[in-house]
Amino acid sequence: MHTTTRNYLLGSAAALALLAAALYWQSGSTVADSQHVAKVNNATKQVGSIASLVDDLAMRLQEDPDDAKGWLLLAKSYKHLGRTVEAQKAYRQATLLGEYDQELAALDGSVVSSGNSGQRIAGSVSLSAAAQEIVLPTDTVFVFARAVDGPQVPIAVVQRSAADLPLEFSLTDSQAMSPDARLSNFDSVVVTAKVSRTGEAPSELQALQARSETITVADKRHLKLIIE
Repeated sequence: MHTTTRNYLLGSAAALALLAAALYWQSGSTVADSQHVAKVNNATKQVGSIASLVDDLAMRLQEDPDDAKGWLLLAKSYKHLGRTVEAQKAYRQATLLGEYDQELAALDGSVVSSGNSGQRIAGSVSLSAAAQEIVLPTDTVFVFARAVDGPQVPIAVVQRSAADLPLEFSLTDSQAMSPDARLSNFDSVVVTAKVSRTGEAPSELQALQARSETITVADKRHLKLIIE
């Protein structure tokens, strides 16, 4: 991790401590005297300032998308701010880079959208016979699309349990990691399916994945990915 990024994250961690204090004063103060009112007002200002810091961190990660700990911190920050959907998306990126957090894992799930606008990629994911000997039902499967000419951060991500394999997936704009990097913004992508396990994963598992050839999003092909 770059020194500037590390220093920024440390600063953001301190900001989260302020956020916790702010939320305490907002929810725990029951005595309506002038001293407590002043503390609540100050806490509200702190929350606004922290939200700005979190947005700055999100922008920095667009420039350094391989910063796993940065994505994890961003997910925790969003969670504390009550921005659940954004926390889910940031945590998915962190897990793709090898990070894990029990509370965020419980929070995470398929992002449900009231509508799926724009382009769509559909397909199936299954395991080869050899992969079935390694993958456990408790493992996690990630299916994600990356633009051929675009940001390194996935532009759509689906997370499912390995117990669901074989499974059908659908990638749309509703699973975007960033509102500025959506599936419908790009013509060509590569779709990857990979398996992740918390804790000490065997080296064989780390190599398990399936990757499509470069596909044109508008073709609306049904992909068949076999993890091996």
